[in-house]
Amino acid sequence: MTPLHDPRLPDILRRLRWTVLPERYVLAGIDPREAAVVIRLLGGLRARLWQLFVAPDTITFILPENDWRNISPAFPRARVERPYRVVSFEIDLPPDLTGFLAFISNALAAESVPILAISGFSRDHLLLREADLDRALAVLDSLVSSAAAEG
Repeated sequence: MTPLHDPRLPDILRRLRWTVLPERYVLAGIDPREAAVVIRLLGGLRARLWQLFVAPDTITFILPENDWRNISPAFPRARVERPYRVVSFEIDLPPDLTGFLAFISNALAAESVPILAISGFSRDHLLLREADLDRALAVLDSLVSSAAAEG
């Protein structure tokens, strides 16, 4: 295991659990000139996890395929990638914790598993291509096993 700089990380890794959300997800890039339409449609989203990120060059949506199907007619020029799956870590992380996602992402990168990180107030999530899900879960299992063996 790579050396961990935050002394809390080994304990967090030993206690790490996750859930794979059952829904398939979409990553959609929308022209920022369509911001008013995006805002109008937000109220209709019913997913338990979704993200909207607004940047000067692109509005990025991460949402379940069912929700995307409902709003996609409003965005005929959207760039869309799918299918993705979401892994949600079931542990509240301290806001001053350093290295958690770096450790996870390095381990996944070593196995050629690309990720998009989604950070919430106290919990992190991973957006993974569905084709990479099994490999990613095996890496996470291995990280927890290694942390438990070293603890």
